[in-house]
Amino acid sequence: MEAQRVKTVCLLIIWGAITVFTSLNQAAASRYSGKKILFVNSYHRGYPWSDGIYQAIEKALEGTGIQLMQFEMDTKRHPSEASKRSAAEKARVLIGNFKPDVVIASDDNASKYLIVPFYKNTQLPIVFCGVNWDATEYGFPTENITGMIEVQLIDQILATLKKYAKGDRIGFIKGDDLSARKEAAFYEKRFNIKIDKRFVKTYAEWERAYVDLQKGTDMILVGNTESIPDWNPEAARQFVEANTAVPSGNWDKWMKDYALVTFATVPAEQGQWAAGAALRILDGTSPGEIAVVTNKKAEIYRNMRIAKELHIVFPIEFIRRSRSTTMMK
Repeated sequence: MEAQRVKTVCLLIIWGAITVFTSLNQAAASRYSGKKILFVNSYHRGYPWSDGIYQAIEKALEGTGIQLMQFEMDTKRHPSEASKRSAAEKARVLIGNFKPDVVIASDDNASKYLIVPFYKNTQLPIVFCGVNWDATEYGFPTENITGMIEVQLIDQILATLKKYAKGDRIGFIKGDDLSARKEAAFYEKRFNIKIDKRFVKTYAEWERAYVDLQKGTDMILVGNTESIPDWNPEAARQFVEANTAVPSGNWDKWMKDYALVTFATVPAEQGQWAAGAALRILDGTSPGEIAVVTNKKAEIYRNMRIAKELHIVFPIEFIRRSRSTTMMK
């Protein structure tokens, strides 16, 4: 009998929790009924960074009754000025037709080509995310614009690489796009360092630049390759393992196979914050009352195959803080 009573009580608690959760969802759905949010993605579906942001937004808004739509500017695969401006114009037309209550704009190109020319200091609430390092160049924040800035943990990456480097010369390699040039310039200014910068457009250029940096620098920052249309992941993995002579680091999780260490920013952090800010705005808070913030989270990875090629043995403390990307051969 006692066991039966305990079981009954547990079922009642579970039923009560489900009822409360359902009621909260229904209340949220009622409160936001008819509301619309547009997510403007500077890039394309399939790009891991912006996919992660959008998925976090979807999850945060689940059950609210808000209509969420995504528009992709696709500026990594179509990087010309004409393509960027054309994509921004299409987004502007969509905003006019869809009439969102809040726009969430991801990464620099959406801010530069869409938000600044058409919606800065207007009545349309804007939440930006993924803007690299500094939003003041766009004049953000304003009364109608707030957001989360994206920062990479470059100081931690460089501090780790310097433990295994033979000198202080720093290289940088990344696909040629707005974010790449902005990042490299900001790193030089922020950390008072000189960087040998390589911005490449093809996989063959990437291979040549990678080999050159092995000879002319002591450590390398390896940016993502999404703007390289003929990127070959398997060939690149083999090439890196065969041609790496200096320690390297990066900040994108999907690039962890191509660098010794990765301090990966977390796209879900951007999406969760942006969705939360959008909900606050829908609840009546002005964007100008929501402070601009920076991301704080990181996932750390160590590449054991590259470590083996460089004869590097990581300390126990670093091993405990990080995850292994590959098993040693």
